[in-house]
Amino acid sequence: MPQYIDYYALLGVPKTAGEAEIKSAYRKLALKYHPDRNQGNKTAEAKFKEINEAYEVLSDTKKRAMYDQLGPDWQSGRAAPPPGGVGQRPGGFQYHYGGQGGPGGGFEQFGDFSDFFKSIFGGGEAQGGFGFGGMGGQESRSQLDMEAELDLSVEDLFRGGQKQLSFSYRAGRKVESRDINVKLPKGLRDGATIRLRGQGRQSGGRSGDLYLKIRLLPDPRYEVDGDDLKVKADVFPWDAALGAEITVPAPGGPVKIKLPQGSASGRRLRIAGRGLPRKDGGHGDLYAEIRLYLPEKLSPRQLELMKELRDA
Repeated sequence: MPQYIDYYALLGVPKTAGEAEIKSAYRKLALKYHPDRNQGNKTAEAKFKEINEAYEVLSDTKKRAMYDQLGPDWQSGRAAPPPGGVGQRPGGFQYHYGGQGGPGGGFEQFGDFSDFFKSIFGGGEAQGGFGFGGMGGQESRSQLDMEAELDLSVEDLFRGGQKQLSFSYRAGRKVESRDINVKLPKGLRDGATIRLRGQGRQSGGRSGDLYLKIRLLPDPRYEVDGDDLKVKADVFPWDAALGAEITVPAPGGPVKIKLPQGSASGRRLRIAGRGLPRKDGGHGDLYAEIRLYLPEKLSPRQLELMKELRDA
């Protein structure tokens, strides 16, 4: 019998965790065990599968409710899942991640869900579930559609352009592969969806659509606030006191700005138009927050000057 899997423990969140906390935990672990960062590491690959499976359940209201209801004692009294699985999603993308761009980058789908997952939510291919379902070419239009998640960086959102993606997916008992070019429209944000018409599964002369859900990768340099970006700018106390030209990170390349005299820690400087692009063709702004930085080791002369400043 399949063994119970604690999805909350896998993501390291309490059972009371909200959507934002679950998403944050998933992203951190997905980045840590991402196959691109652990090439050839079978342990990391298995962990990545488990993390995706946990998120698949806990991020879906219906699946999470059923999972919470059954709990560790699910074997003793669980009801059979309805045909097609619980809260099924069209298509057959089972595990997903976005590449970092360039030819050959993109999605890479992994193998089956765990036996525990399939025992609760359905096996996929036989019932429809997370496979493609249907019999004898009788699929509905929605069953020809496919879904996946595309991880993008802040730089991707800023630059736009095209992404060449290579992905594989399960079609019944077969694994099929496809290469597509995706144009990144302006105004993309975390959670947005790109619809690629006719790029879904094909059957009986019909084609479904491919839906790519955008997930914004965390970047230690930037905090995203709608259309605006926020960065931390570390400056020396003497530069903050006297004024200076400083360099701050920005999408598309660092920018130089003038630091006014007497800039206290916490002051925000606005760099217009260096935020994220909007649908209307404009851009948000970039805000640099000043943080005073003091080197751990000062020369004797620097210490002497600091004492003079203190005593002045």
